[in-house]
Amino acid sequence: MLAMELIRSARNYATDDLPLCPNCGRSMSLERTTPRSGLPDLCVFKCGECGVWLSESTGDRPTV
Repeated sequence: MLAMELIRSARNYATDDLPLCPNCGRSMSLERTTPRSGLPDLCVFKCGECGVWLSESTGDRPTV
C-alpha cells in the first residue's frame, strides 16, 4: 500500500512540471516522497548540477 501511495504522489510531478533549482535554474529531480497522515505528502528534490536540495508539500502544487 505504501508503494502505491509513493507512485501516486510521484505522478503529481510530470517531467516538465518539476521545480527549477533556485541556484542554477535547471530542472530538479524528485528524489523521495514521504507520506504524512492527514497532511499532504512531502517531496524532496535534488539538483543534479549544483547539488541543491528542496522540499515541498504536494499540497503546494496542482495535481495532474
